[in-house]
Amino acid sequence: MKNVIYLLVAVFLVSCGGTNTNSVYEKTIREHILKGNPNSYGDLNFKVVELTEQGTVTVADSIAYLTDEFRKDKDLIIKRVELAKKMSEDLLSKAKKQSDIDKYNADIAAINARVDSLKNLVPDNLQGYDSRNANDELAKIVRW
Repeated sequence: MKNVIYLLVAVFLVSCGGTNTNSVYEKTIREHILKGNPNSYGDLNFKVVELTEQGTVTVADSIAYLTDEFRKDKDLIIKRVELAKKMSEDLLSKAKKQSDIDKYNADIAAINARVDSLKNLVPDNLQGYDSRNANDELAKIVRW
């Protein structure tokens, strides 16, 4: 019987100690969940049962993500512009009148200039990171 009491006390102490780390993030998680409906704050019985830190997001991670997304978007736009160029080239090959030929040649030259401009384009959404250290923490990743 004495061992059972010690076991219950130990479980109680461990369970109380585990909620301290959860309470650090519990308010933030609760606010995020209730962001769309602030009237239901009192109606929700919310408690974080288990929470573990999975990692962090640094300035370098954020810059890498934004740069990669910018590159993907830029590549998609370049492909679309090159498709328009291909269509103009197809129309040029079928054109008979000199005025149409001149128009398609002008369109192709403008599209080539646009593609060159797009290829040299650099991300412009990184201004907030200029003065930041690459190792600065921006966010913590938690699993709950």
